[in-house]
Amino acid sequence: MNILKKDSNQNIQDKKVIDNLRGLAIDIIDNAKSGHPGIALGAAPIIYTLYAYHLNFSLDNDKWFDRDRFVLSAGHGSALLYAILYMAGFSISLDDLKMFRKINSITPGHPEYLVTPGVDITTGPLGQGLASSVGLAIGEEYLSNYFGKKIINHYTYVLCGDGDLMEGISYEACSIASKLALNKLIVLYDSNDVTLDGELSRSSSENMRMRFESINWNYLLVNDGEDVQEINEAINKAKNSDKPTLIEIKTTIGKFSKNQGTSKVHGSPLSEDDVLAIKNKLNLREAPFAISNDAVMTFRETIDSRCNNLYDNWLNNINELSIDKKNELDSLINYISSVKVKDIYYEIPEDNREATRVTSGKILNSIADNYPFIIGGSADVSNSTYAVLNNYPSFTANDKEGRNINYGIREHAMGAISNGLALMGLTPFASTFLSFSDYLKPSIRLSALMNLPVIYIFTHDSITVGEDGPTHQPIEQLVMLRSIPNLDVYRPSDANEVIGTYKSILETRHPSCIILGRNKVDINSNTKINEVKKGAYILEKEHGKLEAVLISCGEEMEIAHKVQKILTERGVAIRLVSMPSIEVFNSQDTSYQEQVIPKGIDTFVIELSSSYSWYQFAKDKNHLFTIDTFGKSGNKDDLLKYFDFDYIDIANKIENLLK
Repeated sequence: MNILKKDSNQNIQDKKVIDNLRGLAIDIIDNAKSGHPGIALGAAPIIYTLYAYHLNFSLDNDKWFDRDRFVLSAGHGSALLYAILYMAGFSISLDDLKMFRKINSITPGHPEYLVTPGVDITTGPLGQGLASSVGLAIGEEYLSNYFGKKIINHYTYVLCGDGDLMEGISYEACSIASKLALNKLIVLYDSNDVTLDGELSRSSSENMRMRFESINWNYLLVNDGEDVQEINEAINKAKNSDKPTLIEIKTTIGKFSKNQGTSKVHGSPLSEDDVLAIKNKLNLREAPFAISNDAVMTFRETIDSRCNNLYDNWLNNINELSIDKKNELDSLINYISSVKVKDIYYEIPEDNREATRVTSGKILNSIADNYPFIIGGSADVSNSTYAVLNNYPSFTANDKEGRNINYGIREHAMGAISNGLALMGLTPFASTFLSFSDYLKPSIRLSALMNLPVIYIFTHDSITVGEDGPTHQPIEQLVMLRSIPNLDVYRPSDANEVIGTYKSILETRHPSCIILGRNKVDINSNTKINEVKKGAYILEKEHGKLEAVLISCGEEMEIAHKVQKILTERGVAIRLVSMPSIEVFNSQDTSYQEQVIPKGIDTFVIELSSSYSWYQFAKDKNHLFTIDTFGKSGNKDDLLKYFDFDYIDIANKIENLLK
């Protein structure tokens, strides 16, 4: 426990470092002519207290696996974060700070994972950081139980503001955190009563204490956000809590600015005279970036006195692990490497028919039996998506060995928590119906931005879900997912391709979505497990000189197969291509792509989804058998007929277009 005494030399030193931190942060913003000075001035004592007296990390290895995690959920405060990382001694130079918000710098406008030393997560969209921190805390608990507290034993700290707590995702995530008793999650709430558009009271009258105590969090209040001792004592109390803790710290946004306490200092650089006036008030040199060497050295010595031997001691603890556990830990630390699953067990049904969602559940369980670091859950629909690990208990407040997370109906939080789990080296899965993937969109986008190996499992993938009607029948969702950069979207057509999809995902370790159907489909003897990793392959060759290519995926492959058979019998040399993943296929070399889909050949597509995914392959709308309207409530067969997906009619249309 860190005990600070009032009126000591330490308090004077604290103030000097904090004032220099403030000055450096506003210099960063002023130099860039862009940024958010309000939080930099108001929250400086909070972040200083955390880094000086609590946060455990290693300057020699900023990715040390058992470091405390810090999440700047209020990502617009990045200038403050970069300033303190520089002052703490991370590999960030003054020149890097002068490149704030410039292309290809290591100091981007909002914190980005794997870009800046000392940044643990990409943040910016409000609420995402706070929600992801719940995943970090779950991961810490699970791995601490797995490897032991000598190997994994750290805290997760969050700095958030009103914007984070207003976003609905924070409600969901904090509710889960309390249910799981994540007592090593500590949230520092920069409570300044101001939002971008004005006073907080214009849009909120919420009592944060009542809110958080009602969901069984520990709540602490710091009345003076300038008082390092008071902040320090609150963090010490939080560390001894048996619940997650929210520390509300009353601050003044833009402290010392002529517009302090108002929204004017939130998101625009300060005027030149205001910057100079602040520096004079704080007894700082007026020259930009003229930071006190004495303040920097004092800060670094304070950190060094706590953290100097932590990493070396941890390395010694690793030596006590078995060879197997050492290898497993290494696989987590280097999580971007391929996961090799030795055996995937799958028993083909007697009738050779199975819904891909059912196959997915079987494969997921087979993988889990061989790989202890896959963990996740569904948004209360595991009975429908089959995304549940049947041989393992749930992760609960009393069982940290569990690998199923009971998310409840909280899709927003599920996605963000999955990102936190992935940042802990785990392989998370998250599941719901495809039509509800919209709820997870911001989190999926951040998975892709951080290149995290999250597996999103979406079922009930088309209008053939039937009677539930258009609210549950996805149309535009596939286009949305396929449009996200660095995200691989797989839509396997049968059990073989489901197996191939999981193998590809685990080997590439890319953020991925698996799109699965509700209805039973034939297991095609020609579908190839090992070809899925290429994104597309020739499923049925043409007879004669190639005249056309027909592409399909998912359960519509059964329709496409019938169309190809009819046209072949009519003498049309048409090739059937299975394309489980457009993105993966587009990443192949040109020679392979043209081998599968030659240039200059009429190409047709069958998919019960929006046409917008497919114009890169087909020359016009007439070559696309897709759906661009909302669905209807009715049974599968009636829906296919209503929306003109009769395979004989499709064959006739293709034949006419080829004449």
